[in-house]
Amino acid sequence: MKKSLLSIILICALSFTNNLFAQCTPDPNLTTSGTLPVALDTAKVGQLYSQVIQYHITKDTTIYVAQLGSTVNAKIDTLWITGVVGMPDGFTYTCHNKDCKIVGGGTGCATLTGTPKANSAGIYPLLVLIQIRATAMFGPLPVSQTVNDTNMRYSIIVQGATGLGEMVENQDMILYPNPAKSDLQVYVPALRENAQFTISNMQGQTLSSGAISGNREVSHLNISNLSSGVYFIQIQSSNCNLVKKFWVE
Repeated sequence: MKKSLLSIILICALSFTNNLFAQCTPDPNLTTSGTLPVALDTAKVGQLYSQVIQYHITKDTTIYVAQLGSTVNAKIDTLWITGVVGMPDGFTYTCHNKDCKIVGGGTGCATLTGTPKANSAGIYPLLVLIQIRATAMFGPLPVSQTVNDTNMRYSIIVQGATGLGEMVENQDMILYPNPAKSDLQVYVPALRENAQFTISNMQGQTLSSGAISGNREVSHLNISNLSSGVYFIQIQSSNCNLVKKFWVE
């Protein structure tokens, strides 16, 4: 009887451990350097969130060497994900292996999980920290080097009890919430410099304007003076000109 009881306890413990450390499965169909999906699913306050991201790096590439003023052939040995900055409070990530490591020409995956807390609705730009070890050919001599890199492609939108989070691609503009009431959050992932914004109505009249940060920051715009209706926001900089529609309740 004791032996049977111990067996049951052991089986339950193993089952719990497997669920706790469940790993994603790399997608063999991803064969070009980059990540999938294009955009992350929207998270909702109070609901468990889980999103798998696939990533791949080619084995052969070229790198620019400033000292030489030219590019040289290189082979990617290994890539690691060393951290993810900017996740909502309580979120974590796990990978297909404990080091989040892939070799050149390989594919890996990471799973973002967490339950958004109350009052956490908004836009969360993610900064993925990466290390890459490569071997470059300087003439006949192979030289190995480890470099730090980042991936700034993704953002998580946490949706509150009201308001709609929008799914957008990297080069687009993210607005939250939409419809909005008094505060509109604006984030442009591709923007790397400060820019100007204008808000206009359906007749093309400018109702508001000002500066918006391009340093990977989410800007909060006060729109409490706008009545219910449809509006347009335009973001302009030296290399950016985006327009997006939003609604005010």
